[in-house]
Amino acid sequence: MQDKVRVNRLAQRFGVSTVTIRGDLKMLAAAGLVRRQHGGACTTRRAPPELPLDEKRGQHRERKHHIAARAMQLVQPGDKLILDAGSTTLQLARHLARASVQPDAPLPLSVFTNSLPIAHELGAVQGIELILSGGTLRKASQSLQGPQAEAGLGGYVFDKVFLGADGCDPEFGLSTHDEADARLNARMAAQARQVIVLADGSKFGRICLHRICGLGRIDTVVSDSSLAPTMRTALTLRGVQVLIAEEE
Repeated sequence: MQDKVRVNRLAQRFGVSTVTIRGDLKMLAAAGLVRRQHGGACTTRRAPPELPLDEKRGQHRERKHHIAARAMQLVQPGDKLILDAGSTTLQLARHLARASVQPDAPLPLSVFTNSLPIAHELGAVQGIELILSGGTLRKASQSLQGPQAEAGLGGYVFDKVFLGADGCDPEFGLSTHDEADARLNARMAAQARQVIVLADGSKFGRICLHRICGLGRIDTVVSDSSLAPTMRTALTLRGVQVLIAEEE
């Protein structure tokens, strides 16, 4: 992994101007992902400490709302879905619940989740069959995890899994703060035909301790306009479809 980058080399690699690269590095530095240096930057690459669930929900709220609205367009009637525990996937669950009363709602659906807040949002929605994992409650995220949660996925084949993440790096892949969450997320990805990551631009370029999977396992990333163009290019070059919420 490369911890230091030069503006000129990045411009050559991605085929863009040095002005564009400097703008991207400025954006990444503002997000705390890199430290600016003369002629380039040094990446911190480490994600900040995990926030409590209530704080996560309030962070970048508008971004998450737009990302979830864009992700809704990927849901088709009859889909069998996994919704991972997370603040952005919770927004997607709320969109599904609100859409359920509309005549063009993407129903029926089957939804598997390990998230208590998501289960609360979808539990009473007509047309959605809710499957709740077993497991041990992780209070920080109000989610179920552990061997029982992983075993609960056995015997199912899902069309799509919507995963959140604490970090997404082109080289390291998808990662999170908690080891048990990482194991469960990896199992979720293995049980689904299509893996879709929902994450705002602040999550990219970060690496957490526990790896979920490499980019080769990810089909689609749904993000927002804060995703740096160079990061978008890096994802695309690795075969990941990138959807930006504001570009609907």
